[in-house]
Amino acid sequence: MKRILLALMASALLVGLTGPGEAAQKKKRYYKGGYAQSAPKYWGGTERQRANSAAFERGGYYESIPDQHVFGSRSWWFMKQREMGGGGRS
Repeated sequence: MKRILLALMASALLVGLTGPGEAAQKKKRYYKGGYAQSAPKYWGGTERQRANSAAFERGGYYESIPDQHVFGSRSWWFMKQREMGGGGRS
């Protein structure tokens, strides 16, 4: 009985050690300087939408319609918040 139990434990240990797994750890990749800075700030949307979002950031004239701003930009969120009646942050 001891031999059978010992054989089962040994085989379970072997199977446990040789099971599938990720042997090598993946290295984290870091970009060397300026990757985010070299990309344009508002890469999506039409030229008109990018111009409105940029004007909002500069404090210039911009259209007060959320659809005329780049989706997800700070100006778009501001316009959506005003459209929904404020609420939340000030």
